[in-house]
Amino acid sequence: MKGRIFISGEKSGGWIIPLLFTELAGIAAGSFAAVFFADSEILQKYICPEVFGGTLFQIIFGTSVTCLMYLVVSFLLGLFLLGQGGGIAFLAGLGAEIGCTAALMYCERGAGAIMWVLLLYLPKTAALSAIGILSAREVIRNSTALLKSTISSEEAPSLKKYCLRFIFLAAGVLIVSVIYGIANYFVC
Repeated sequence: MKGRIFISGEKSGGWIIPLLFTELAGIAAGSFAAVFFADSEILQKYICPEVFGGTLFQIIFGTSVTCLMYLVVSFLLGLFLLGQGGGIAFLAGLGAEIGCTAALMYCERGAGAIMWVLLLYLPKTAALSAIGILSAREVIRNSTALLKSTISSEEAPSLKKYCLRFIFLAAGVLIVSVIYGIANYFVC
């Protein structure tokens, strides 16, 4: 048994609940940051652009590009032996962006933002949160499997399966971005 690495729940959904709490902590941190830095140009232009309007293409493009960049960085972190921490940190960052956007909506529109958040933003963030949690789980799985195969004589994880999982997650991001962009453009 010496020299073997064992992570409980690595093949099951055992990582989902801790990752969910990590993202919730990020949401809380992003909400607090948005309240204190509501006038920040960086928040308004780059982190939360859909709060401040835009064309249909800008909304779809902004949502999909940021989420796809998140997936690319997560994918790359999973190719490193010690990428688990980075995957968890990126998930917390995704949560911070979600909390920041919702808080800025309340700062900008007050009680009028409740319907926008409930009808448009909450479904989008629920879908993107699920994608973020699944990508963080894949980063942890692949990075841990790489570490195990390096230290012991276990077989290296399949790069093809890892790539396919992220392709499916990217397709989910694109679908969510288009649906959200169309709904946001025509409802708001």
